[in-house]
Amino acid sequence: MPLQVDDRVRVVRLLVAERDVTGASAAPSQPHVGEEGDVVADVGEGILLVEHATADGRTLWIAEFLEDELELVERPLPLDEE
Repeated sequence: MPLQVDDRVRVVRLLVAERDVTGASAAPSQPHVGEEGDVVADVGEGILLVEHATADGRTLWIAEFLEDELELVERPLPLDEE
């Protein structure tokens, strides 16, 4: 099942050890295996943009991942099924 925007995902492997990241701080940390985030965009060609944030919504990092680096944690219910 392909991942999609709004899915909650976990980083299960890093095929690219160091990648471009953005975040709330001037020097955001690199993603680590085990961290969770939300898919915020499907860039195409199996690449997803994922945001890892604190409980209060502060972005720790946003980075691109290959779908093979992620696993689904939770998928929100469609609005018509809530």
